[in-house]
Amino acid sequence: MQINRRSSSYPRRGGPSCLTMIVFVVVAGAVFMLASNANTVIEAIVPTPTPEPTRSAASYATSASLYQRDGEYEQAISSYENAIQLDSENPAYYVALINLLTLTNQPDDALYWAERVILLESGNDEVLSAVAAAYLLNGRRLAEVGELEEADLQYQRAIDSAQQATQINGNSGLAYAYLAGALIAQNPNNFARAQEVVDLAVALEPDNPVVRYYRGVVLETQGYYAQAIDEYETAVSLDATYVDPALSLAYSYFYSDNRQRAIIILRDLIEANPTDANTHDALGWFYFLAGQYPDAEIYLEEAVRLDPEMVRARAHLGATYFRQFNYLNAIPELEMAVENFGGVTPTRALFYNMLGFSHFRQDGNCQAAVPLFQQVIELDTNDINEDNARQGLEDCRQANIEESE
Repeated sequence: MQINRRSSSYPRRGGPSCLTMIVFVVVAGAVFMLASNANTVIEAIVPTPTPEPTRSAASYATSASLYQRDGEYEQAISSYENAIQLDSENPAYYVALINLLTLTNQPDDALYWAERVILLESGNDEVLSAVAAAYLLNGRRLAEVGELEEADLQYQRAIDSAQQATQINGNSGLAYAYLAGALIAQNPNNFARAQEVVDLAVALEPDNPVVRYYRGVVLETQGYYAQAIDEYETAVSLDATYVDPALSLAYSYFYSDNRQRAIIILRDLIEANPTDANTHDALGWFYFLAGQYPDAEIYLEEAVRLDPEMVRARAHLGATYFRQFNYLNAIPELEMAVENFGGVTPTRALFYNMLGFSHFRQDGNCQAAVPLFQQVIELDTNDINEDNARQGLEDCRQANIEESE
């Protein structure tokens, strides 16, 4: 007989099996352990990150040198600063940083590090040369904003530092170059002494771009423009990233009627260092002199944005506004320049006249205009600026007559 077993239609009686109970206990225990030791478990699962190797001061200095070679100046400066932070007693790092800051026309920062390193090691000729460079650059900066007495003090400090460097190392052409530059900056009448010093510098270090640049400066001061151009070209060929000789070369080309070449040089400089106010100012002024006022305005506004305290750029921008009959904008730019010029001179008389005429043409303010015209006339230069100033006085006189009628 075959018996068919069918599953019952109701649940089986009785509790869970032993195996089920064992599995339940094990799982519950595991969950409890995970919950109570969560951090430990996570640490075991997630791998510990491998720490970056600690960099040395020498490593940062090497990186800075490579950045500088490639024209990445901000990264180079940051790397030198990191090197100094790790090894604050190594003067070589300070010297390299100061030289880079002077190369990129950053006088405030250059002076800051110069005053730190001179306390660290005052008997090192390379340190003293770098300090002289910082003082010289800062002197030029102060002269730009009309602080002539402070500028003269900085030039004297540059002279003193450079002379100390030459006393320590009589074969330092760089120290002699900075000495010549400071002498000629302090007083152009020092040209004979400066020429003697810079010739010695060239004899010692003929392939140093700084040395060749300052020889060009001394020659240009004496009116030897062709020879100065040769020196600037040599300096640029030795270091294409050195802004000062390239800028001087551009000015020399422009004023010797090679304007296109001058403009090309400045455009290349701006492309290489777009944050340099001096090159923007120079290119803007070249466009102004060429009568291309809209182009001049673009570069001069950028120069003022980059360095609002640059008196020269403010004067040039004001002149550009004036030529475009924008007297309202010309007035504050020219006022800033005139207030910081330190007095009227034959080369600055143009800006005094422009400010006077801006006041007169904007709102008939002869009270502000007349003293400016009078200062130009008192120069007694008997030139176009004096003629224009006299015309300004006459315009104001006529305006006063018309008002009184």
